Amino acid sequence: MPEAEELAPSLDAAREELSRLCDRLRTAPESRLTRRDDRLAGRSLAEAAHDVAQWAATTQGVDAAVPALHPLASGDLLAVVGREFLGWLATSEPPNSDPLNVAQTLEQWRQKIDQLRAVA
Repeated sequence: MPEAEELAPSLDAAREELSRLCDRLRTAPESRLTRRDDRLAGRSLAEAAHDVAQWAATTQGVDAAVPALHPLASGDLLAVVGREFLGWLATSEPPNSDPLNVAQTLEQWRQKIDQLRAVA
């Protein structure tokens, strides 16, 4: 079972991956952000980024919907929600504060980010 100290490097790596992906989304043309892609189950990058942000908010227990912003704001939306999500995972306050549950949730996050990165 992973200890909290063992998760810190993984969280740092996840923050760096998030930053790089958000930079790519911020610099992508609108046509790229709105084009549907089979690798994203027919969704566009902007829609998929919003879906990841909504998943992260819901996982934290936020009941409100994440607002759907203009596609050119996808990188900023994901950056804000993603930083909050990773910060939430780093604290001892989440309901899933058991390090094994945190590691599993982080792995789910990374899979979602990797899927976006493969298309971005």
